[in-house]
Amino acid sequence: MASRNAVSSQTKVNLISAEVQPVLKKTALLVLLLSIGMGVGTYAGWKIASSLESAREFGALDSKEDQSFLKTYDLIARLWIANIGSATRLQNPRISPEARRESLNVALSIVQQSKSLVTDPATLTLIDVETGVTYVRLAMVEEAAGNLPSSHAWMQKAQSTLKQAGWKDCSETHLKELAQDLNKRNGI
Repeated sequence: MASRNAVSSQTKVNLISAEVQPVLKKTALLVLLLSIGMGVGTYAGWKIASSLESAREFGALDSKEDQSFLKTYDLIARLWIANIGSATRLQNPRISPEARRESLNVALSIVQQSKSLVTDPATLTLIDVETGVTYVRLAMVEEAAGNLPSSHAWMQKAQSTLKQAGWKDCSETHLKELAQDLNKRNGI
């Protein structure tokens, strides 16, 4: 009788497991399909949303004012790169006076070329200030090389340019201190 009860309980387990297996298989299939659907839906939603965002971002800078802003921003970035490059070269003792002079002249030409691209008065003032600081740096390079007439000529150009930009103190001492301070700050 014990073996009969064992067989009957084994049979009950087999019957229960036979009933549960299809339910588990269907549940597993449903969970798998649901997961795949959620993944595809999330990906599709992200793609559509990012496409709409990209379209909105690209369309945001279509006006004439926005294009002018981008030109000004690009100009300021170029001025900053020229400024840092000049300061770095001036701080490096291994660079010859000729190479320093050439670097400053390149920075000066970038600044001067940029001036024709801008009409905004504030940006033009910024260009004049950058030009004046570059003139001061050239004066300092010439002075260090022993070329005093050229140093004085550059300093006069710097003073004239910075006065035109609205600077109050355009004394040689102040401008040299300013340029040295900028060189230290930007010389990395």
